[in-house]
Amino acid sequence: MDQITEVSDWVIFIGRFHPLIVHLPIGIILVGISMYFLAKKKKFSQLKGAVPFLMGAGAVSAILSCVFGYMLSFQGGYDAEALNSHQWMGVALAVFAVLAFVFMVWEKTKRIVVLQSGLMVFLLVGLGYTGHMGGNLTHGASYLTQYSPDPLRKLVGLPPKPEKRPPVTVLDSADIFLDVVSPMLSDYCVSCHNPGKSKGDLVLSSYDRIIKGGENGQGVVIGDLKESELYRRVNLPEHHDDFMPPDGKKPLSPEQIKLLELWIMNGAPEKGQMGDFQIEGDYLSAANKVLGLEGHGGNSLARKVEPADSLIVASLNAKGYVIRTISEGSYLLDVSFVAQKNLENVSIEQLLPLKDQIVYLNLNNRNLGDKDLEVIGQFENMVRLNIHSNPITDEGLSFLAKLENLEVLNLYGTQIGDNGLERLELLQKLNRIYLWNTQVTSEKVENLKAKNPDLEINIGEEAS
Repeated sequence: MDQITEVSDWVIFIGRFHPLIVHLPIGIILVGISMYFLAKKKKFSQLKGAVPFLMGAGAVSAILSCVFGYMLSFQGGYDAEALNSHQWMGVALAVFAVLAFVFMVWEKTKRIVVLQSGLMVFLLVGLGYTGHMGGNLTHGASYLTQYSPDPLRKLVGLPPKPEKRPPVTVLDSADIFLDVVSPMLSDYCVSCHNPGKSKGDLVLSSYDRIIKGGENGQGVVIGDLKESELYRRVNLPEHHDDFMPPDGKKPLSPEQIKLLELWIMNGAPEKGQMGDFQIEGDYLSAANKVLGLEGHGGNSLARKVEPADSLIVASLNAKGYVIRTISEGSYLLDVSFVAQKNLENVSIEQLLPLKDQIVYLNLNNRNLGDKDLEVIGQFENMVRLNIHSNPITDEGLSFLAKLENLEVLNLYGTQIGDNGLERLELLQKLNRIYLWNTQVTSEKVENLKAKNPDLEINIGEEAS
C-alpha cells in the first residue's frame, strides 16, 4: 500500500503485532487438522472431541490476524499486488476456518463429513500458500526459492539457480560490486528493501535501484558521500532516528562501511575488480577483513616481514620514489616512482634493500630494460607489478618466472611476444595480465586461456 494515508499511530502500532498474532492460527489450525485426520483411526478416536475447539480458536485467531494485518498495511512499503493477494488469501483462510468450525459442530451427515475433509485440505494448502506470500512481503519474493535445489526448482518450473560467484582467494580479482557491495546489502538491507517490500520506496536488490534510491533521496551519488543517502544512513550514530539498519538488526561493520565508501568514491561501478583501484591503508585492511583474506594462508599480503630501514626509505623518497606501507600495522610496501627529474641518478638496484618488503611496484614508462627485470626477479614477495610502456623483451620475462607470489602483471606497451608469455606459465598465482599493444598473438592468448581458464587476459578492446 504505497498511497499516503493518514492514520493514527495506534493503528500502525497495533498492526505491528501482526507477525506475532499470525502464528496463532497457523499453529492452532495445523494441530486441529492433524487431530481431525488422526481421529479417523480408531486408535486416536479420542482426539475427535478436541477438534471443534481447536478449529474455533483457529478461526478467531485467523480473523484477528486479518485485522492486525490490515492495520499493518497502512505502514506502507509493500508491493501493492503482492500485498493485495496476501490480504485476500488471508481473508479467505479466515472464512474457511469459520466454516470448518461450523461444520464440526453441525449435525453430522455424510455430506457434512465430506465437506469437513475438503475444508481441512483447503486450510492446509491455504496456510502454506498464504504464509509463503507473507514471507515474500517480508523477505522478498526469492526468499524461499533462493536456496532451493535445482531438482526442486525444475519441478515447480523455476529456472536453474544463478551460478555462484567463485570464492575470493585473491584480493585483486574480487569484484567490488558483485563480491563486496551487493552481498553486503543483501545480508543487511534487502530483507526490508526488496521488490516485494520496499520501505521508503527503496529497493537494494539490484544495481540500478541502489543508485536510484527511494523517497528520501538518491541512493548513491557517484563521488559524493554526503549526498549518497545509502552511505549517510549506515554511517550515522546508531541512536539516530535515520540510522540503518534499524534497531534489532545487525549494523554494517566499520570495515564494510569503509568499502562502501571506496566503491562510491571510485565511481560506484556495476562491475570492476579491486585491483583496478588504488587500495591501500585502511581500505586494504577493510577489504582483507571483509573478504576473509586476513591471515589467509594463500594471501600474500598477510605475510610477516621485518620493517624496512627508515634511512634507506628516506633516501629513496628523496630520489623520487614514493614508498608507503600497504596498510596500518603492515611492513609490506607499495612503491612507485613519480619524479621526472634526476632519472639518471636512479637505478633499480637501489630498491634491493627493500626486496622483502615490496609487494606492489609501479615503474611504468621508466625506460626499464631486460637487465632491470633481473633485479625485480629478486623481489620474491611481489604481488602486483606494473612495468608497462618500457622496452622490455621476451628475454627479460624469464627473470619474472621466479616471482611465485605475483598475481597481477601489466606489460602493456612492451615488446614482448609469444615466447615471453610462455615463460610466465609457471606463475601459479598470476590471475591477471595486461597485454595490450604488445606482440603477443591472439592465438597465443587463446592457448594460454585454455590452459588456465581463471587467468584474466586483458588485450585492450577485447579485454576479458
